[in-house]
Amino acid sequence: MKAFTSQGSLAKAEAAWAAAQRLQQFGYAEISRDVSASTELATHIVRGWERDGKIRLISAVRRGGSGRKVYEVVPDHEIKAVPAMGDGFDQMWTCMRKLSSFSAVDLSAHCAAAVAVEDARTYCRTLLAGGYLRVVEKAVPNRREAIYRLINATGVKAPRARRVVCIVDANLGRITPLAEAGA
Repeated sequence: MKAFTSQGSLAKAEAAWAAAQRLQQFGYAEISRDVSASTELATHIVRGWERDGKIRLISAVRRGGSGRKVYEVVPDHEIKAVPAMGDGFDQMWTCMRKLSSFSAVDLSAHCAAAVAVEDARTYCRTLLAGGYLRVVEKAVPNRREAIYRLINATGVKAPRARRVVCIVDANLGRITPLAEAGA
């Protein structure tokens, strides 16, 4: 199966999710028609939602090939907690990919690993600075948490901030990563 990672495909995936939420029940053809996408792209998008638990199958193809698959959007209150896989970063990342919008408190609450709210806030700020998140609602100090939306879902592995160890030579105006310094 070919990968659908172009900007156009990602934009169509966002438009398809809006169409799915509006329709509530749909098949591949409705998504394909609503966003002017190929049936192959619509099928790829819908299967990804099913894998992520955002939708569920309510009617399948009968024996003999008659009928079609019909899906429905899973209500937010039914979305299951993240299974206890990986550390806190992996679990927060998975939550971000499953929830349409979230706050640091939401991430902390949905993780099976012990994730402090302040650690979730720090991770959200890091991903915001890296271009992975967008602020949907600004925070109001002591009243409301900031609400974020994931805009750059790059895969299943959680992006992480790293400190780079290097040698800075002011004489030469050169920065050398430590791994290269020993070579």
